[in-house]
Amino acid sequence: MSAGRVHLDGGVASDVAIVRDEEGRELVVKQALPKLKVAADWRCDPARSSQEVAALRVAPALLGSGVVPQVLWVDAANHRFAMERIDPGLGNWQAQLSGGEVDLVTAARVGELLARLQCESARDSSLAIAFGTREYFELLRIQPFFVRAAEMNPAAREPMDRVIELLRAPGRVLVHGDYSPKNILARGARVVILDWEVVHWGEPRFDIAFCLSHLLLTGWRRDSSKSSYYAACHAFTGGYARHGPIALHDTVLARVIGALVLARLDGDSPVNFLDELDVEEVRRRALRLLLEPAPSWLELFDRLLY
Repeated sequence: MSAGRVHLDGGVASDVAIVRDEEGRELVVKQALPKLKVAADWRCDPARSSQEVAALRVAPALLGSGVVPQVLWVDAANHRFAMERIDPGLGNWQAQLSGGEVDLVTAARVGELLARLQCESARDSSLAIAFGTREYFELLRIQPFFVRAAEMNPAAREPMDRVIELLRAPGRVLVHGDYSPKNILARGARVVILDWEVVHWGEPRFDIAFCLSHLLLTGWRRDSSKSSYYAACHAFTGGYARHGPIALHDTVLARVIGALVLARLDGDSPVNFLDELDVEEVRRRALRLLLEPAPSWLELFDRLLY
């Protein structure tokens, strides 16, 4: 029984709270929700909580200690579990970025950790079995993001279908599924990765594109210093490219980024700063990426400057 409870922002898919137990120890308790906290009727089996627990338990072997929170107890019947509370001195990376605090050391470290997750997981064939289900990815990403955005943008339907086909193809690595600045706590090179409930064995480009689309959208807000966020994109890709399996000359990544940007405008889970964007201009950029993919990451960023 807890002696105190402070609710946190658990995003749209979970309830999260800091709980002080009777010994005075602070824990973070997370409970998956059957219906997500969005306007659309968006549902997903809360049993996905068990997948997140499994990912948090294997991640230290892939990424090293201290990069994910330690699981302390599990209440599988109620789809909840407790984690250690991470050092409050680490800040939410999305909050830092939204406030104009763009730390390139953090961006590079986030890219480096993603490369390590992909490379190390690709060597362990048991993970393909343990995380082989795509049910939660389908319900939390494919349908509400890509299918919905294609319905809203008929001109994008064909390239969106190609992205969906790519993401449904047989997997290659362990995919976090929500590799976003909002799920990262950071201070310089110290980084902790949270929220693994969309984890699955899948396509490595997804996590790269998911993080880059968030960085780009944050930088495209009105009155933001766009050059700082482009620098963060370069730092992230630089950290990733040293060891990551997706090469700098990859020709498909731009299309996946465009699909995700479009999804965060027109899907069931739009970014929470939509009113700070020139939505029509951002939609134009997303469609250009979908219809005219850039041949390299570097050209992609140069193209987005205009």
